[in-house]
Amino acid sequence: MRKLFIFMFGVFVLLAGCSSEKAKLMDEITSGVEGRYSVLAFKSEKDSVETFQNAINEMFSDPEVWETRLYSFNVLKSVPDQPYDYKKLLNIEELPQFIVLDTKAIVFRTPHIEELERFLLGEGDHSSQEH
Repeated sequence: MRKLFIFMFGVFVLLAGCSSEKAKLMDEITSGVEGRYSVLAFKSEKDSVETFQNAINEMFSDPEVWETRLYSFNVLKSVPDQPYDYKKLLNIEELPQFIVLDTKAIVFRTPHIEELERFLLGEGDHSSQEH
């Protein structure tokens, strides 16, 4: 019985640690303005940073998107594991990955830049939305 208690306590501590880590990360990456989004863009290993950035710049060349819909747009060369394990905490399973956040949570994710464009422009199917 004592071993079961120790095991359950260990699981609780582990889950509490992961939960607080995710809360801290979310505080850092969510949008700071209601009605505007923060986007995290994680490139795949096969794409160069320049190619990935150019695709984003071409897709989102309309200043209205930048001025009215976006709070921030961060392009990451790799998935960080310090100070937070982004892959684990954000459930990143494939690359590239575009993750859209409002002021509270992840609201959309996709590996396709075209789907990101449709989401940000308010068009099309949002089947990759978070629930």
